[in-house]
Amino acid sequence: MTATCNSAVFNSTTMHCGLYREYQSASNSSFQEEQLISQRDVSTTTAVAVESGTTVGTHESDMSTTKQTTKAATEIDNTSTVTNRITSKATEEASTSKGKTTILTTEATTISSQQKNWTALGVDDCYWTTSSEYSGTISYTTGGIQCQYWNTDSPHYRHYLPIDTTAHDTNYCRETNHFEGCPVCYTSDPAVNWDYCYIVKCDACGVDERLPVVPTDTTSLFHVGKFIGMVFTCVTLTAGTSVDHCPVSQCGSDDQWTTDYSVSCTDEDCYTNSTTYQGKVTCTVTGITCDVWTFEVTMPAGPDKNTNYCRDPDNTGAPWCFTTDPNVRWEFCPVPKCE
Repeated sequence: MTATCNSAVFNSTTMHCGLYREYQSASNSSFQEEQLISQRDVSTTTAVAVESGTTVGTHESDMSTTKQTTKAATEIDNTSTVTNRITSKATEEASTSKGKTTILTTEATTISSQQKNWTALGVDDCYWTTSSEYSGTISYTTGGIQCQYWNTDSPHYRHYLPIDTTAHDTNYCRETNHFEGCPVCYTSDPAVNWDYCYIVKCDACGVDERLPVVPTDTTSLFHVGKFIGMVFTCVTLTAGTSVDHCPVSQCGSDDQWTTDYSVSCTDEDCYTNSTTYQGKVTCTVTGITCDVWTFEVTMPAGPDKNTNYCRDPDNTGAPWCFTTDPNVRWEFCPVPKCE
């Protein structure tokens, strides 16, 4: 028995944009296409009910005493159509947000070494030195929400201000004196206190000049969040039992791609119903190691509660996990949906 899996892109609280280029290791061909998924113009009116998965989760920050929850899952099929559902709500589920997803597809182009950076591959903006020195004009979050102006306490009280004092009268994404490690902003959505912006280091990990080796019979795609992850997806699945694995090479803070990734290509390594997924992925789409479920309020039943396997105990629509990174509460996992 064999099954063919579609590559899928899942969003996260720190990143509602997914950037990928597809490779085919078996044929050793050059990349085929670039695609950017971006969220824009998020409103705060009615609940969302769309055909793909629903997502709900918790993201905590000491930038505010408010706890808010945001989860999203986006699935892309092989005809490049997208259905998306985002649910954004406060602890008491007082409000919701809705976003529209667009796809931009471009042909591969030759980029000189002086120009080569992540913006040439679809990222909205980037910085060359440190995130605290970013001086661009991006003014929306990874969730597509317009940023609140830094000179007002509406709708959110400002606990921190940009290190760049010239930005105090703007709503541009900036790193603050809370030192988040990347540009952020308070948002104009009363239900979402703050969020990251879709801005990365321009030449992180050499962009595409020194990519990790793609395992045989897999395709690969990029996910951009706090880290850039290169996710490997099996072309075909065969009958068998999943083994512990993390099919992601992460562009780490040392500017190097990790090499301890592995793949498992059995029929347990995709999901039809995310709540019954029994595969053994142990990391997120950006390569962050999953935390064990034992001490979490939301956790799977049975023996899985003592593991760090990706699961969907609250029926969000796709496997996910809490992470071991203190700055990233949770993320979706690199688990494709079965065809």
